[in-house]
Amino acid sequence: MTSAAHAPILLNDNQLQSFLRSGYLTVDAGLPAAFHTRLHGQIQHLFATDGNPGNDILPLVPDLHQVLTQPRVHGALTSLLGPDYLLHPHRHCHLNPAGSDGQRLHQDSYEADQNVRHHRLRWLLAFYYPQDVDANRGPSAIVPATQYLTRSDRPAAADELPLQGRAGTVTIVHYDLWHRAMANVGTQDRFMVKFLFTRVCEPREPSWCHDGTPWPSTGRADDVLCASLWDWICGAAVDGGPVARVSGPDDGLVEDLVEGLGSSDESERHRAAYRLGGMDASGAEALLAALRLEGQQRLQPNIERAHTNPVQFDAAYGLTAAGVVAVPALTKLLADEIWWLRASAADVLGDIGLYTEEGVQALTTSLKDPSEWVRRNAVEALGNIGPPAGCARNALALCLADPDDAVRYNAALALAKITSGDRVALQAAQCDSNRYVRELATEALARG
Repeated sequence: MTSAAHAPILLNDNQLQSFLRSGYLTVDAGLPAAFHTRLHGQIQHLFATDGNPGNDILPLVPDLHQVLTQPRVHGALTSLLGPDYLLHPHRHCHLNPAGSDGQRLHQDSYEADQNVRHHRLRWLLAFYYPQDVDANRGPSAIVPATQYLTRSDRPAAADELPLQGRAGTVTIVHYDLWHRAMANVGTQDRFMVKFLFTRVCEPREPSWCHDGTPWPSTGRADDVLCASLWDWICGAAVDGGPVARVSGPDDGLVEDLVEGLGSSDESERHRAAYRLGGMDASGAEALLAALRLEGQQRLQPNIERAHTNPVQFDAAYGLTAAGVVAVPALTKLLADEIWWLRASAADVLGDIGLYTEEGVQALTTSLKDPSEWVRRNAVEALGNIGPPAGCARNALALCLADPDDAVRYNAALALAKITSGDRVALQAAQCDSNRYVRELATEALARG
């Protein structure tokens, strides 16, 4: 994506740290006003003649590529997702017509999938305005620092921030940030083009202008969570050690933190999980026990909730932070008789993203699990591990024929991340009934 004319302008430490806390960043595409006026006219014409083009907005308005390759936009995406990030085949132009009432605050569902809402930075949205947008024209609004909260702690609209700006404004947000379209009380329609991006390679080193700055401790409730994410995105987890380790445990600390996992406040549950994950093996053992209890309490509500992976558990975040300390027990859990424990183990191993021979072998075996949720999570896990999981390519290729859409979708994405796979199976997947499977198979073929 990089060219001499479009060398990325990377973020600095302060900008990256701000994103981890707030979940958003706004930049100017840096193109002349006439460019955006022309794109705005093309989009208006499309809607007037053929209606919303959906995923075809990019091929029908190809100059949108220029927005995505501009130095500040490309540089921000590179900084946050690494230089090899992938433009997802889902993109959409959102019309907010004059006189609309707006939307309710929401988190986007994952296209063709039901992913666990992970904290680590692997998915982003980008909102582009082709026209000037003020508070009256129905801007998109976000609630900063809510990307780590699920529906159990729905944020209030009173805390929202309208995304106003001139034509060419691009706001990049963590995929799970709460947002909505506000009421358009003006006389003109508002258009916003939304793009999805995903990380392809796990971070091995900083991909922004990093000067070695550690995470700045501020005493805020989210410090331990953000410090863990900071260490991970800096590449500190490459060797498998826990990130954002806390000092030696005081008497009773483990018990106190386990109690915190049951708090009614989601942020407090996260703090407890990450502190346990930053301890020695005793923290990981406590988290594994808490995972079993949490699953018994939350599994059915998760199943009943739309767009939710059944293993959306808080204890899993701490196990991810624990890193290699937790891997042997999680690998063993892949053979548990309880399906949701197997599914959770696969999910956490994928969020850790580390290669171990035993882990990859067990995850590969899990691709044949009778539970579609275990298969779905195991496929994603192998994709996150990336090229070191190359021995699973043939097994992943077989998953391209799985009866479950999410399994096939994640298999195509995993093969795009691992690179090089069964070309015959990928070519066959280009005829899949699911559009995203077809397009991600094409991406995997191009990257292989």
